[in-house]
Amino acid sequence: MLSVCKKRLGMSAVFKSKVPIQVRFNDVDIIGHVSNTVYLNYYDAGKMDYFDLVIPEIDFSGLAVVGASIKIDYLKPIFMRYNIYVETRISVLGNKSFTMEHLLINSDNGELLSTCTAVVVCFDIKAQTSCVIPDDWRKRIIEFEGEQLIIK
Repeated sequence: MLSVCKKRLGMSAVFKSKVPIQVRFNDVDIIGHVSNTVYLNYYDAGKMDYFDLVIPEIDFSGLAVVGASIKIDYLKPIFMRYNIYVETRISVLGNKSFTMEHLLINSDNGELLSTCTAVVVCFDIKAQTSCVIPDDWRKRIIEFEGEQLIIK
C-alpha cells in the first residue's frame, strides 16, 4: 500500500532512514488528533536519525545545519493510539544547502499521513554564516542516497 501512495504522489524514491515516533498525550489537541504544530517535532526526529546514520559527527557546536524553509502537507489526521514512523532522505544536494524529504506513515496499515520538504543549510556557528557543505559530508550523502540524489 505504501508504495502505491508514494507513486501516487510521484515519490518512487527509496527512503533508507526510518524511525518510529511515539504519539504522546500532549501531542493531541482538543479535537482529538495530533496538533499540526507537533508534526515538525516528528520530522526533526527523522532528521536526527538521518544525521546519526550518515553524518554522525555533527555536534551542532561548530559546524552544523539550520533550517531555511519547510513545507508540510497534512494528508490524514494522526490520532492518539496510532503507531507511526517517519522516513527521511536527502533528495537534492547543493553547494551550501540540501533538500530533505520526509514521510509520516501509519505503521499498522502503511497509510501515508503527511509529507514534508525542508531546505537545510550548512552553517558555521562561530561565524554565524552559511558555509559550503564539507567534502566528507557530501561524499557520505552521495554514497548513502545513490543514483536517486540530484546534485546541483
